[in-house]
Amino acid sequence: MKNLLILFLWTVSSCTSVGQRKTESFPKLSNFIDTDYAHVDNIFPIATVTLDIDGKTYKIPISYSLLHHSVDSSNFLIQGDFIDNYSFKILDNGKFKPMFKKEALLLPTDWRPYLAKTRQKVDSMKSNIDLNNYLKFLAEPDWWQNDATPLSENGSRMKFICQLELGDFTTDDCCLFIFFDPKRKLVKQIYQRD
Repeated sequence: MKNLLILFLWTVSSCTSVGQRKTESFPKLSNFIDTDYAHVDNIFPIATVTLDIDGKTYKIPISYSLLHHSVDSSNFLIQGDFIDNYSFKILDNGKFKPMFKKEALLLPTDWRPYLAKTRQKVDSMKSNIDLNNYLKFLAEPDWWQNDATPLSENGSRMKFICQLELGDFTTDDCCLFIFFDPKRKLVKQIYQRD
C-alpha cells in the first residue's frame, strides 16, 4: 500500500500543475473578444475560466461559434483547424482573438432563423443556470467520439482544461472540449457530436 501511495504521489507531482480556478459566466462579447470581432453576432461567449497552470495565471475562453458547414478551410489560420476544431489566441490585453478570418462567420440567409433561435436559447440560459454545474473539469476528456487530443508545436499533448455539453445552451447537440498550449497562449476548441 505504501508503494502505491508513493507511486501515486510521484505521478501527480510529474503532471502539469493546475491550481485554483475561477469562472466568469456569460461575459459580454466586447469584454471577451478582440475588437475586430466585437460586433459579430454568431460568437457566443459562455465563460472565461481563470486558472493557475505551472505557477502562471491564464484566462481561458469558452465560447460557441455558429459556423456554416460550407466554410472554406482557408479561413482558418492554424494548420489543421476546421469547423469543429479551431483556436483562439490569448492576447496581452486579456481578450481573445479567433484564429479564423471573419469570413468564416458568414452565414447563408436561410441560417438566420437558426441563428436567432440559438441567440434566444443562449440568452435564456444566462439567468437560469449555474454554469459550474455544466463545466466538467476532468483529468482526461470523456470523448463522445474518438480521442482528438490536439498536439502542441513540439508534438506533446495540449493541456486538457474542461468539457461542456452544449445541448442546453444552443441548438447544436454537441460537446465542447477545451485544450490549452501555455507556450503559444493558444486555446483549442474541439466539438464532437453523438
